[in-house]
Amino acid sequence: MKKMTDKRKKEILKLINDLHFEFGTKNPIRLCNGLGIDVVSANIEMKGLYTEVFSSKLIIIQNLLDDFAKLFVVGHELFHALEHDCEQVRFFREYTGFKTNIYEEEANFFATQLLKDFIPFHQDEIADFEIAEELGKYLGE
Repeated sequence: MKKMTDKRKKEILKLINDLHFEFGTKNPIRLCNGLGIDVVSANIEMKGLYTEVFSSKLIIIQNLLDDFAKLFVVGHELFHALEHDCEQVRFFREYTGFKTNIYEEEANFFATQLLKDFIPFHQDEIADFEIAEELGKYLGE
């Protein structure tokens, strides 16, 4: 699997700083609102997904997620909305067999760095194991 370069990490951190400067927040739900991306909760199997319906951008998140998990998933999907071609990500996921790929790695890095200030004081308080694991990968960066 292709790994994210230091250059790409710096580009993602710059994107976070630019968004924070423009919108005055790092809250991914507020960022989506400012960017005209609708966020809705639904009874879906996956934690979240980003899609475009006609010309509208839409993030759908699982309605059973706890508050922090919702922020993480919205942050993750927001990165897909801003940086990745929706069809290209879907194709890669469906036809390569890789569950995790460079697109997912970048989105997880973005969500982790975006939410540094929102992370519960004790990381073991994060109910979703997969999200806690992703945070652990990138918090030292």
